[in-house]
Amino acid sequence: MEYQYSIKDMMEITGVTKRTLHYYDEIGLLSASKNKNNYRVYNQNDLVKLQKILLLKSMDFDIKSISKLLDLDNEMFIECIRKQSKILDDKIKRLKTTKIAIDKFINGIPIIEIEELNHNINKQYQKEADIRYGKTRINKEFKTNLFEDKKIKNEFESIVYEFCSVTDYSVEDSKVFKVVLKWKGFMNQLFDFDDEMLCLIANVYHNDKRFNNYFEKFNTPGIAHFISKAVNYHLSSE
Repeated sequence: MEYQYSIKDMMEITGVTKRTLHYYDEIGLLSASKNKNNYRVYNQNDLVKLQKILLLKSMDFDIKSISKLLDLDNEMFIECIRKQSKILDDKIKRLKTTKIAIDKFINGIPIIEIEELNHNINKQYQKEADIRYGKTRINKEFKTNLFEDKKIKNEFESIVYEFCSVTDYSVEDSKVFKVVLKWKGFMNQLFDFDDEMLCLIANVYHNDKRFNNYFEKFNTPGIAHFISKAVNYHLSSE
């Protein structure tokens, strides 16, 4: 006679709860039989099926997908598992990258300087460009990370320090205007931005927390807001 597993047996072997077993029974995912004493029992095939269910759950399949996968023959089942395994490999890589970025941030590196997250800055620019321009040349061109080139990064930071040196002046002042023009010239060495796009970029400096954290390194409170205000005053057509 085939051995019958009680609910307690199934719980001890697999680690699932009694409530979970009852739920699987109710939805028809793993139906129990009844013995002569009217207790729910399971056979060896049920135990194997439960192990498959737990494997699929651990691989992020939902209940509906699990139910369909259990109906597949063994060859198709293994193929689906293989594909999901590849997805999990990619997810693990992303999580490892995220962990590296988190550790760098905890250790005091400004979030904008964390190379694992630098692509987000480009996405922010492109999001702004999508709103105003759609699929224009500017939006297509802005693919290179501003901070990948050390020379470019140093030149950019030098200009920011110039902005820091004129924060005591009103944004209307000619000294501020000269720095705005210098910043504009620098940006246009990278891409052919028009004034409206440059204003959008300056607004990102002020509105995006990633840039706020980055500008803290210049030890000038409110510098991101000052740059945004200065650029918009001198370049905005409104």
